[in-house]
Amino acid sequence: MAITVIDEKGRIQIPEKIKEELHLKSGEELEVKTEGKKITLLPLISPEEFIERMEGKIKSGNRTVSPEEIKSIWKM
Repeated sequence: MAITVIDEKGRIQIPEKIKEELHLKSGEELEVKTEGKKITLLPLISPEEFIERMEGKIKSGNRTVSPEEIKSIWKM
């Protein structure tokens, strides 16, 4: 668990460990959603960037799933 503070301008700082874990970069846009009293931040990335980040990380059986396969799944 990480704790952060809302400053006087309504900004929060995402802890470094979380930024590294999610590969967030300075200036990257995030979608903000609320559900009751819960706030969710979701990185906005293009399908191409998603494929680039995931290439070689997803495996199906004994073979690596290709970027083209991921892109076709993303479009479903």
